[in-house]
Amino acid sequence: MKINAPIFGLAGSIAIGISYTTLAILLKFWPAKVMKFIGTAHMLPKLDYISPYIKVTPQAIVMGITSHMVAGFIIFWLIATLYNKLQK
Repeated sequence: MKINAPIFGLAGSIAIGISYTTLAILLKFWPAKVMKFIGTAHMLPKLDYISPYIKVTPQAIVMGITSHMVAGFIIFWLIATLYNKLQK
């Protein structure tokens, strides 16, 4: 079975964009709870050291979504391309 690499990359990019947008919106409205969740999920006990440097602005959200979606597209496209090459 062959995977359509651009479509797979686009689907992965959209999934990453949705998850990043959801996390950014939650961080904007409930910063303390979301920072505690991120610290727990990544097993970081001292997240208080970097939390003063985290600023959630509309520009930061847009740039984060854009950069993560581009990187996600490239990564998922590479995964599909490698999968297709290994299927031969």
